[in-house]
Amino acid sequence: MDQTKEKTKYKILVVDDEKKVLIVARKILRSAGYDVEVCLNPEEAAEIVANRGPVAVLFSDDRMPGMRGTELLEQVKRVSPSTVRVLTTAFYDRQLIEDIVNKGEAFRFVKKPIDFNKVLKIIRECVDQYEINKKSQGLQDSIKSLSQENQALKGETDNLSQKISKLKKKITMATAFVILLVGAAAAYNFYGEFQRQEILKETSVTLGDWIVYDNDTALDSVNRLMWMTQDFRILERRYPASWEEARDWVHLMNAKRFGGYRDWRVPTIQEYKLTFDPDRTRLAFDKNKDYPVGYPKAFQDGGGYGFWSIDEVKDDSAKYFFFAGGYDKTASKDYSSPTMSVRLVRTVK
Repeated sequence: MDQTKEKTKYKILVVDDEKKVLIVARKILRSAGYDVEVCLNPEEAAEIVANRGPVAVLFSDDRMPGMRGTELLEQVKRVSPSTVRVLTTAFYDRQLIEDIVNKGEAFRFVKKPIDFNKVLKIIRECVDQYEINKKSQGLQDSIKSLSQENQALKGETDNLSQKISKLKKKITMATAFVILLVGAAAAYNFYGEFQRQEILKETSVTLGDWIVYDNDTALDSVNRLMWMTQDFRILERRYPASWEEARDWVHLMNAKRFGGYRDWRVPTIQEYKLTFDPDRTRLAFDKNKDYPVGYPKAFQDGGGYGFWSIDEVKDDSAKYFFFAGGYDKTASKDYSSPTMSVRLVRTVK
């Protein structure tokens, strides 16, 4: 790399109230390849540092009209901390030098008259220090920026924490309200169901082990099974076209809350058998007295003969209970007969 071009990126500012010192300084330093500015008074020097920098190295005489060099160094230190400051003086005061060094305002001292051969060596040291100062200042600026960002993030975090705290309070209140509302609704439903059951009991009729209610249901009090007193044929005024339709009828009845309940299901063969009355005093849909059916007295006349169960046989067949004979049979799931029906049941705890 061309050393002259490398040096020209460093601006050297020389301040002295003696013109001959400035003339010599400018000539020698420019010959050495540096970018040089000179001025006669410290006020102009301060303006150059503040507005026409960056200045790598400042050479300032101490005894000047209007402002001492030590004061100028203090100003430059505040305005441009990276600028390396050198004080020149004809009056060597050890105490002054110690004080200034301790304050960090001067990097070097040069005694007048100035030996510019020595100054060139000092400038090389100053330039090295200037690079160190810039890196240090850059690091300090980064730390300051990070500190500011950290403070801003802390402020945002505190603000977010406050919002979260308020939101938690609202959620707590909303949750409490929902719990209260759900509890009130549950209590209301419980009370409503209790009232409904009491009314059903008051209007119920007991037939042996059976309790018949006025909502078209009947309870087998021994086996704790509640049945529909009407079957598919009576309610739909037709017969189920297949076992699948009989099975799916459950969804329709639960959606309608038949009798006030949503837990109806298709019975098993064994559950049908529990209802069979061997006296067979009831009549099916065709009212044929030659073929009475074994419905319990709690059920209504007019239903089917064969009742589909939930019991499947392999993939394509299912069992049904034949109330005219009191036994179960197996048929294809697509078996369609006017004699078929289904009656739903629910378990009572």
